Amino acid sequence: MIRCYLPAAGWTEGTAELDEDESKHLVAVMRAKAGDRIGLIDGEGGAGEAELVVPNKRHAVIRLLSTERVEPFRPRRILAQALVREQKMDSLIQKAVELGVHEIWPLQTDHAVAKIRPGEAARKAARWEAIALAACKQSGNPWKPVMAPVRRLEEALAVLPPGGACFGALQEGAVPLPEYFGRLREERCEQVTMFIGPEGDFSPAEVAALTAAGVQAVTFGPRVFRVETAAVFVLSSLQYAWLESGPGRMVIPRR
Repeated sequence: MIRCYLPAAGWTEGTAELDEDESKHLVAVMRAKAGDRIGLIDGEGGAGEAELVVPNKRHAVIRLLSTERVEPFRPRRILAQALVREQKMDSLIQKAVELGVHEIWPLQTDHAVAKIRPGEAARKAARWEAIALAACKQSGNPWKPVMAPVRRLEEALAVLPPGGACFGALQEGAVPLPEYFGRLREERCEQVTMFIGPEGDFSPAEVAALTAAGVQAVTFGPRVFRVETAAVFVLSSLQYAWLESGPGRMVIPRR
């Protein structure tokens, strides 16, 4: 089923109008016709179905048929990801959204090949937001993640949320990832922050800062992963470890 994005404010009884981008994609690209059923998400946990009433390429009109509230995946997951080359970063964000990440923190690190040049931040942020939204629609994940501004590692460590667990693929005192996740499950951990380094890994100074901040060193096993593989591996492992906690679907009538 084709899915469209409709902000929560537009979820009213009766009909609603999609914005120009969504209308163009639905009518011009996907060639939807009057009477076709489409899926809806609002990016805040709302999902539903609608019927296309007016297939206008600029102002498509839909009729809401059903709505529901989808509980987010547990535990809450924050991906603190060092910047990588644009194509890899795009793919990484897409896969992270499909796997239910709640927040993405792009990090500027010492060994990162990718750099954000002056004046590029707004363009990058808009691109990543668009990729995240497209991934939500493609996968059916109704929770669009919070995309944090690009920060230095030390800035990210300074704003770590209280409670929860933090881990990364560091060298000293590494615990096997399955063992670590098993421990977190026993402790009923409600939030995890994972730090993934760049192609050149974290610098010694950054490893020291992570360790000083209480970030647990973990190992992914005997293989050396590419950056984008590491993020997908960790998020997939997390999904599997908490499989029965994955999002519940509860129908809540909207008023």
